[in-house]
Amino acid sequence: MKPLGICGKIRIFALKKYDNMGSFSDITACIANDMERFRVTFERSLHTKIPLADNIIRYFLDKRGKQLRPVMAILAAKTISDNVPDTTIYGATALELLHNASLMHDDVVDNSPMRRGKETINKVWDNHVAVLMGDFFLAKCLVCSNATQSQTISQILADMVIRLTEGELEQQANAMAHQLSEDSYFSVISGKTASLFAGCLKIGAVSVNATSEDVEKMAEVGELLGLMFQMRDDIFDYFPTNDNVGKPTGHDIFEGKITLPLIYALKQSSNEDCCRMRCIIENNERLTDEQVAMLVDFAKASGGIEYAQAKMKNLGFKAKNILMTFKQSEARDSLLKLVDLFVEREM
Repeated sequence: MKPLGICGKIRIFALKKYDNMGSFSDITACIANDMERFRVTFERSLHTKIPLADNIIRYFLDKRGKQLRPVMAILAAKTISDNVPDTTIYGATALELLHNASLMHDDVVDNSPMRRGKETINKVWDNHVAVLMGDFFLAKCLVCSNATQSQTISQILADMVIRLTEGELEQQANAMAHQLSEDSYFSVISGKTASLFAGCLKIGAVSVNATSEDVEKMAEVGELLGLMFQMRDDIFDYFPTNDNVGKPTGHDIFEGKITLPLIYALKQSSNEDCCRMRCIIENNERLTDEQVAMLVDFAKASGGIEYAQAKMKNLGFKAKNILMTFKQSEARDSLLKLVDLFVEREM
């Protein structure tokens, strides 16, 4: 990816009007018809004659997420072109299928009992069924990828799977090696989250035959959005459970995933405090609730949350300035609001 700062001078005056981020429904209003086309295509793509698979699909999709990835792809396409072709819709569908496949596999890897307020497939059925359903969704993703009739989009999707897998493996390796550097943290979240978001906006741009420059700009915005999204999600882990997020306090730390607030706190603290906290992390195969609470409090007291938030806002500022190089449209303005939404998501 090209270095940040391709937009020239920062137009602060032009960004002030987007300070009120609005709701997610406001952001998607300008693509309501295109999202309906996506939903129809998505549901048709999951057709199966196997009763068990059909029951699981209905159960899993009964409480859907915001379908953020297709939203980003369609907004990117509509920022560049007034018309959203079938290629965009098939690409958006492939993205959502890939995302859901990764969730099913993640729940098995993490042994998660709940997702979106419901018991997971591996909890209701078993790990074997959950892995097979994840494979089913991944296979359907390949079908939709082929339906785009774009070799470029198919390659982007393949690269996303590779980056996602590598990011997860790197996170596991870092946890086992107690790797606690900021560089290693950003390398992991770039692979497991940011690269996927970059792929969403890139697919949207490619689907409407955007110039190579616009494709790269959209990919860069997606990368920044992905970093912000994961950083905000990681910050949630340091606060009590919220129904909108569904993660218990310190869940990541309990699983050995050391995120930016704690990494910063370890770097900023005195040698004595740093050694004490590192000993807790490195000398315990499984942390106790008391140890997790101690690490959470340590990160907060050392300014780790504020540091991560400042980093996130800086990334948002860069993303907005790239978006401002595109012509004004409802879709572009929705992407600007999406940046604000990622930065300001409430805990």
